[in-house]
Amino acid sequence: MAISRTALFFLCCSLLCSPVFGQQDASPATTLPADSDSAAGQSQSLGDVARRLRKDHTTEVQMSAEDAKRLFQSVDKIFAFDSEDTGFPKRSSVKRELVSPAEVEKYTRSVEARQGFAEEMARSEMTMKKFGFLPRGFDLRDFLAKANSKEVAGYYDDEKKTVYLLNWIPLEHQAPVLAHELTHALQDQNYDLQVWAKGGSAGAAHKGAEPRLNDESVLARHAVIEGQATMVMLDFILAPFGRSVQNTPGIIYQMEDPAVRATYDSELLHSAPMILRESGTFPYRAGLIFEGELLHKGGKAMAFSGAFARPPRNTHEVLEPQSYMDGEKLPPVRVPDMQQLVNGQYQVYDSGNIGELDVRALLKQYGNRKVADELSSQWRGGAYVTFQRMVKDTAAGTPTSTADLALVYVSRWRTPQAAERFAHLYTEAVSQRYQKATVEALDPCSGAQCPSAAAHIDTEEGPVIIEQWADGTVLVSEGFDATIAAKLRDRVRDATADTHAANLPRQEDELGLRFYDFPGFAAYQWEIGQNILDDMIHRARSF
Repeated sequence: MAISRTALFFLCCSLLCSPVFGQQDASPATTLPADSDSAAGQSQSLGDVARRLRKDHTTEVQMSAEDAKRLFQSVDKIFAFDSEDTGFPKRSSVKRELVSPAEVEKYTRSVEARQGFAEEMARSEMTMKKFGFLPRGFDLRDFLAKANSKEVAGYYDDEKKTVYLLNWIPLEHQAPVLAHELTHALQDQNYDLQVWAKGGSAGAAHKGAEPRLNDESVLARHAVIEGQATMVMLDFILAPFGRSVQNTPGIIYQMEDPAVRATYDSELLHSAPMILRESGTFPYRAGLIFEGELLHKGGKAMAFSGAFARPPRNTHEVLEPQSYMDGEKLPPVRVPDMQQLVNGQYQVYDSGNIGELDVRALLKQYGNRKVADELSSQWRGGAYVTFQRMVKDTAAGTPTSTADLALVYVSRWRTPQAAERFAHLYTEAVSQRYQKATVEALDPCSGAQCPSAAAHIDTEEGPVIIEQWADGTVLVSEGFDATIAAKLRDRVRDATADTHAANLPRQEDELGLRFYDFPGFAAYQWEIGQNILDDMIHRARSF
C-alpha cells in the first residue's frame, strides 16, 4: 500500500482528536445525553474519563452491526455540517471503512516503516545539539520511541480518500473526531492536499503543476489544515447550544492563558526540551489561534478558502497573524556559499532557517516565557549553515559529537534594539550550553566595517563569537578560530556574495519543524495534543 507523507501527518492529527471528546449524537442539533460517562465526569476530570475510555480496546466494547450502520450513516450528516461550516463544497461522498485496533496499529507501523529519514534525523539532531536546542546527551530516537502510543483514533487517508472509523468506540464518542477528520476530506476534495500541503498552489494538481517540495511554507500550511479542522470540531460541539467559534471567540484565546498552557503538561512533555514542546503544539495551538484571527478579521471566507488561496509562508506569519493579513514582505535571510573559505578544513554538513518558532523555543529554553514571547515577535529572518571538520579516517556525514561541528548563524531583527537584546540573551545562554565558557577581551574597533557590539567566548568546542550590527543583524559563529570567523563574517556582510549556493539543499527549512519528518513524532504529538484538546472540549462545554 502506497502511503503518502501527508497521510502520516493526518494520522498524527487524528491522534489529537480523541474519540471520546463528546457526549453528543452525530447531529450537532441534539442535546447531550446523561449517560454513565457523564456521571463519571462528576468525580473525575474529563481528561481522566477520556483517557480511560480511549484505552478500552477490548472486544467487549466492539460495535454491533446496528451501531456500525448508524456510524456509517452519521458520516454524511457530519460531512454536510462541515461543508456548511467551512463553505467548502462537497465534491463527492467520502469513502468509509470500519477498522479494528490491530488494523490501525498495522497502518501506523507501515507508514513509519516507509519513511526513510534516518540520515536526515541524525543531521538535524546533531545541529540542534550544536545550537543548544537539544542537550548534548539527549537521545532523540529513544525519546520518540518512548512516545510510541498504540492509542490511535480514527483518521483520514488523503491517498485512498477514505475516512477510517473505529469499531471499539461508540458513535456518540466518535462524532467530534469525525467532524475534525471530515474537514480534512473537504480540504482534500477542494484543494488536493497531497499537492497543496507540500507547497503547491491551491488546485495546482488539476493544472498539472508540480509541488514545490522545499517551499519554506510547507509546514506552516499544516497550521492552516489543523487550525481549520479544530475550529470546525469546536463549532460542532458548540452547535447544540446555538454557539460557534465566531460568536464565542474567547474559547480560542483561552489557549494563550498560562493556566490553560499548564494543562498541556505530562511526564513525557515535561521532560522534553523546549523545541519539542513548541514544535509539538504548533499546528494545533498556533494554527487554531491563527484561524481565529482570520475569522475575526474577514469572516469564514478569509479563514477557510482565503487561507488556502494565500497560505502563510512561515511560522512567523502563523504566530503573528497581523503580519500575514498585512501582507508583510520579509526578504529571505540566506548564508552565502562559504565552501572556498573553509576548503580542506570543513565541509557543509547541514543548513536551514531559524524561524520565529525556533527563536521562541531557544529563548524559553535559556530564559523565560515572557521575554521569549515578546522578543521572538521582533524576529524578521534567520538562517544557518553547520560545517563538519574534515578529519582523516572519519566517514563523511558521521560526526561523533558536536565538537566535530562549527556553525554560522545570521538573524535579522525588526529594530537595532531587538537585535541588541537577542545578542545579549544569546551570549548569556552560551554559559549554559557549554561546560566551559570564558569571556575574552576584544581588540578595539571603530568605523562602518565594525559591529555595534561583540562578544568573544572561549569554550571546550572552540570560540563563540557574537556580533550585533547597526542594521538589526546578529551574526554568530561557533567553533571556528578567529581568523576563519572573520573571513566568514566578511563574506556574510558582502552584499554582492552569492546567496544561492547549490550545496545548501535544505536552506528553506525551519529547523524545529523538521521533527514532522521523523517517524515517531506523530505519537509524541498525541501526548501533547490529547491534553490540549481534552481541556478545550471541557471549556467549550462550559461556555
